Amino acid sequence: MSNPQIILADNCKKILTILNNIAKNEDNTPLIGYPVLIGSRATKWHNSSFREPNDWDLVATPSQTTLFINKVEESIATFRKIKLIHYPGGGLKLVGEYIDQSTDEKSISFDIELVSEKVDLRNMKLIMSLNKEESDDEDESDKDDDQYYRRYRRYFKRYNFDDDSENSENNNDDDSENSENNKDDDNKGNTQDDDEINKIEFEMFDDPKPKISALMILELCRNIEDKTILPLLSNYLCIVAPLKILEALKTSHIYWPEDFYKNISDLHWLRILLDYNKVSPIQPLCSPQRDELIELMLKTRIKETEIIRGNPGAHINLNMSNEDFLENEDNLFVQTRVPHDDLHELVKYGDHPIYQGLKDDQSKAWIKKSLFEKLDYQTKINCVKEEAMAIALERYLIPMISNNQENSYKSALVRICTTLTKGWYRKFAIDNYPRLSNLDKDLLSIANNIIEKFPIKQKKPDIILLDPETQAIFESIRPYTKTISSFDEFEIDNRGSEVEIERTGIKITSPVNDDISVTAIITTVCISITEEVCTPSADWTASVVILPTNDMEILRNLSNFSFIDPLNIHPYYESYCSKFLNLTSKNTFVLAIDASSGSSWGVGQDVWKSRCVEAKSADYVASLLEIPDLTGDLLFKYVLDYLKPTLKHNGETPLKNWINTLKVKGDIPMVPNQHLWYNAWNYKLNKKSKKSHH
Repeated sequence: MSNPQIILADNCKKILTILNNIAKNEDNTPLIGYPVLIGSRATKWHNSSFREPNDWDLVATPSQTTLFINKVEESIATFRKIKLIHYPGGGLKLVGEYIDQSTDEKSISFDIELVSEKVDLRNMKLIMSLNKEESDDEDESDKDDDQYYRRYRRYFKRYNFDDDSENSENNNDDDSENSENNKDDDNKGNTQDDDEINKIEFEMFDDPKPKISALMILELCRNIEDKTILPLLSNYLCIVAPLKILEALKTSHIYWPEDFYKNISDLHWLRILLDYNKVSPIQPLCSPQRDELIELMLKTRIKETEIIRGNPGAHINLNMSNEDFLENEDNLFVQTRVPHDDLHELVKYGDHPIYQGLKDDQSKAWIKKSLFEKLDYQTKINCVKEEAMAIALERYLIPMISNNQENSYKSALVRICTTLTKGWYRKFAIDNYPRLSNLDKDLLSIANNIIEKFPIKQKKPDIILLDPETQAIFESIRPYTKTISSFDEFEIDNRGSEVEIERTGIKITSPVNDDISVTAIITTVCISITEEVCTPSADWTASVVILPTNDMEILRNLSNFSFIDPLNIHPYYESYCSKFLNLTSKNTFVLAIDASSGSSWGVGQDVWKSRCVEAKSADYVASLLEIPDLTGDLLFKYVLDYLKPTLKHNGETPLKNWINTLKVKGDIPMVPNQHLWYNAWNYKLNKKSKKSHH
C-alpha cells in the first residue's frame, strides 16, 4: 500500500517560509551549482526525435527551489498551481504549473524533488513525534500504519493543510481564477497559520546513514557541463542529466503499472540511444552493465519508490498451488470458466505448454530459473507469451471485460512486467518487452469458443433459515408490504467509468393504523473502470434507509461525485480517507468496499483495499408500526429477507472474509446463518452499545 501525499502548503508565501527554514540548516557552500534536469525533458534535450515531454522534472536544493519561485514571480509568468507535498518516508516535492500571462500558450508544468545534505526531508519532526493512538475499532483497519496515516491527514487538516485529493478546493482548474487569486492569497494568511507553518521541521541526517538517491544524482551530475534554461525564466540554468542516469531513473519505477506503456517505451528508447540494444534478433535483450555508483543509485531509488508507492511484488508467493495463485474464485470481475492450466494448452507453441518443463512440482506456481536459463532464446520468449495469452483470456476476453485481443494481450503483459511476477522472470519480460509485445495467435476465437462451451456456473445463494417465531412475524407483515415499483433515475456523470446503480424498496403499512407506514429503500452502486485499462478498479457502496414514509424528503440537485441521487439518501464515500462524507440520520446501514488492481490483479485478497461499515438502530421506526414483538433488529432482517440485496462482481468478498474472521473469533455466532449485511450491521451496533456502557 502506498503512503499518503500531504500538502504542506499551496501558496508561495507559506512554501517560501518552509523552504527558508530548511535552508537555515544548510551549508553556505552549495552541494551543486545548479539544479539537475531529469525525466523526459532531459531525454528530449539529448535527442530531438524523442516524444514531446509533459513537464520539467528537476532535482534541486531548497535554496535553488526558493530561487525558482522568486524567478517566476519576478518574470512575466505567474503560478497557476503550486503545492509543496510531503511523502512520509519518501521526501519533499514542489509541483505545479506556471504560465505566461500575456499569451494563451500552454502552461508549463514542473515537478521538483528537493534534496539536502544536512536535512532528512523524508522525516518530519512534527509528524514523527505524534503517538500512534490505539484504534477505536481494530477490525476497521488491517494495518496500524493505515490508522497512523489517517491521523496524520487529520492533523494536517486542522491547520488547513490537505491531502492530494481530486475534491480539494485548491485543485481549481479555472485558469483566470487561479492566476488572479494566487498572488492575493500569498498576502492574506494569518498569524496562526504562520506559526503553524514555522513549526514544520525535518530530522537531520546522521552521518552513518546511507545516502538518498537524490543526493547521489546531484553528486553524479556535479561536473556535467550540459545545461539548459527553463522557459520564461531568464538565467535560471539547469544541468541536464546524462543518458546513463536517465536510463537508470526510468528503470527505477518500471515495475509499477501506472503509466507503464509510456515508461516502457521511454526505457527502451533510452537503451537504444545508449547502444545497449544493439544485438541480433536471436540474442536476448539485457539490462546494461552500469557504473557502480549509478547501480547503487538505482537500487536506492527503487527502495525509495517502494516506500512512496508500495512494493508491486510484495504479495507474490509462488510457493503455492496453481489454483491458489491464479484461479481464486473471488477474483475482481472474474468468474473462472475453465482452469488456468487448460488455457495454456490452448495457446501453447509446441506439444506441451513450456512452463511444464520448468517445474519440479507441477502443482505449484514456482518455476526454476536454472531450467529457464537452459532454454533457447525464442523458447524463453514463447514461454512468457504463453503466460500473457493465458492471462489475457482469463482476465479480459473470457469474462468479456474487453473484446479487443491485442489490448487484452498488452494488458496481460503489463501484469507480468509489474504486479503478477517478480525477480528474474519479471526482469526478463521488462528487458525483452519489444520482442514480446506482438500477438501472434487468435485469442478472440479461443475466448468465444470457451464462452459458448463453458457457461459460468451460478453460485448457489446462501440459504438463510428463519426460526419459527421470526417466520411467523414476517408472515404477519407480508400482507401489509408493497414493493415500490419505480424510482426516479440517477443523473450519472461516469467520467469514463461504468456506473451500475440498483435501487429497490418496500412500503410497510401499520396493521392498526392505515395512516402510518414505513418505507425501506436499498441502493447499491458499483463504479468500475475495466475496459482497455491495465489497472482495473471498482468502488462499491450500499445503503439501507428505513424511515417513516412521511419523512421521505425529495431534495434535488445535491451532487455526489459520480451521480445525483433524486432522493438524497445514498451517501458519497471518499475512498481516500475511508469515510462517508454526507452520511445522515436516514441511513440505517451503509457499506463501502474498494478494489484496485494497481497493486495486484486477482491474486488472493490483495485487490481489496478497504471497507467501511456504519450502522444505526431501527428500533424507533419499528415501534411506529405497532406490530407485536417487532423490534428494529427484526425489521432490518425483514427488509433484507424481502429485498435480498447483494453487490455485483464479487463485491462482497472482503465483507464475507471479515464476517468469517469474526465468527472464528467468536464475535459473531456461527449459527444461525444470517445475511452478510445483517451480521455487519448487528456487529457494529453491538460494539457501539458496549462502548456507551463503559
